[in-house]
Amino acid sequence: MISSPHAAINFSGSAPAWDDLGLADYGYSIVCSPIIFGVTGRDGKNCLVYYDAAKTAESFGRHSANDGETVEKIESRVVGNLAEFNELLCYSLPTPDRLEKLWKFAAWVFDVPLDDFQTMNGFELLETTFESDYARRTLITLPSLNLMGDVGSRGQGAATIVFNLVYTSAQAVGGNHSLAHAMTRIFLEDGGTVLRNCPVERIIVHNGRAIGVDLSPEAASTEKTLYARKAVISNLGARVTLDVVGEDVMKAVDAKLWAKMKYWKTDFRASTMSNWIMRGHPRWKSADYDPAIQKAHLLYRAWDSWEHCKEWHEAFASGDRSRVIGGLGEILDFSVVDPTQISPEGYLAVRCEEAMPLHWRREGKGLDHWDDVKEELKAQRDDLFEELAPGFKEQMLDHAYYTPLDLWRYNPVAVYGQVIGGDFSEDQWYLDRMPYRMPVQGLYMSNNVWPLALSWMAPGYNAASAVAEDLGIRNQPWWSSRSGDWFLRNIPKLIREG
Repeated sequence: MISSPHAAINFSGSAPAWDDLGLADYGYSIVCSPIIFGVTGRDGKNCLVYYDAAKTAESFGRHSANDGETVEKIESRVVGNLAEFNELLCYSLPTPDRLEKLWKFAAWVFDVPLDDFQTMNGFELLETTFESDYARRTLITLPSLNLMGDVGSRGQGAATIVFNLVYTSAQAVGGNHSLAHAMTRIFLEDGGTVLRNCPVERIIVHNGRAIGVDLSPEAASTEKTLYARKAVISNLGARVTLDVVGEDVMKAVDAKLWAKMKYWKTDFRASTMSNWIMRGHPRWKSADYDPAIQKAHLLYRAWDSWEHCKEWHEAFASGDRSRVIGGLGEILDFSVVDPTQISPEGYLAVRCEEAMPLHWRREGKGLDHWDDVKEELKAQRDDLFEELAPGFKEQMLDHAYYTPLDLWRYNPVAVYGQVIGGDFSEDQWYLDRMPYRMPVQGLYMSNNVWPLALSWMAPGYNAASAVAEDLGIRNQPWWSSRSGDWFLRNIPKLIREG
């Protein structure tokens, strides 16, 4: 099985599947650092978020004593309500009632009156809560990747700061592909059939109901038409699902949803990916400031100052690539916690995703210009990492660099290389994502829904729940675990000091 070049952090610790499906019984395990994530700077400083709120407070306190006290209160509130928060946010179908509860929870976490909270964007929330550049930049890293909303929008921007505090970052032992292997084993053991190399050409809709699929003529299966007994679930995303259902069919059923699918926005934030093969772990410049940085498997290159952060967001929104490059990068050193991912010769992989605007409009170039500048961007990435970790280039054996076009070519469903389900914007947020229950009877979605598609398996869990509820079989004694319970119960055994 081939792993996507985008695959990185493993969030499956929060999934109910650990207890509901007995995931650990199928050869799957995860390990994590005591550090959830951190930022490392060119100025030789860092800031770290731990699973232990007191240690997070100590790291933030290096930059501001007040910030240390503040972040400890915030993290303690999130961790103390992790199961309920995760269920509301991720492991349930979006509803207006749940959104109201999420608003109240998010405002309570930061101790801000709800009416005030709903008028703030993410920058305003962090500026009124924290004193130091490093505290603000650390907590805006994940939200800036447009994973759960637009950090610059009123209300939604403040909420996304809180929503991004629920992640349980880990590594799957042996590589993230082991999760797919384990889930496949469970599926097969329970009577499922996997058909590989069988692209779907059409979802068959008869009398307003999805009844099956036609496979392409090149499909490996001898049966080219497959009929569904109960349901058809599409993981193809809005645009490709519309293609295979047919625009006329969807327009006749729900013209408003047809328009949303046809013009589904997926081009705000593009991913550029680096996978390096290294001789040993990078030696971060900021290790002199706090050597614990070397224990972190997940790090961020998070601008040079708070002003640089705000300028970066402005430049991003305007598509000014020259001012965006080198600002924000998500860095994974997989083998810090999983030594099985180090070769006998001591070689290991390090990965960085840098967010950039997709289009080259300011330069008057088309999307194919990504191919022209690939080597230039690759060299700039190497230069940046040499500043973050002196000696990086000497340790580097190889560098595979992927543009958004490369990612799209790799995965046709990831339109423009957008692998997380499209833009999270004011009109594509929470209640305005794709519905799990489509207006075509018997058709369900599990991509471009809320929340985003990650290794936490939340969209799949919710899609399965919707189908089971509609069939009247959702209430099962084995299908009752709470999100995050397994992780909190086992975290002392999962942590590796590196």
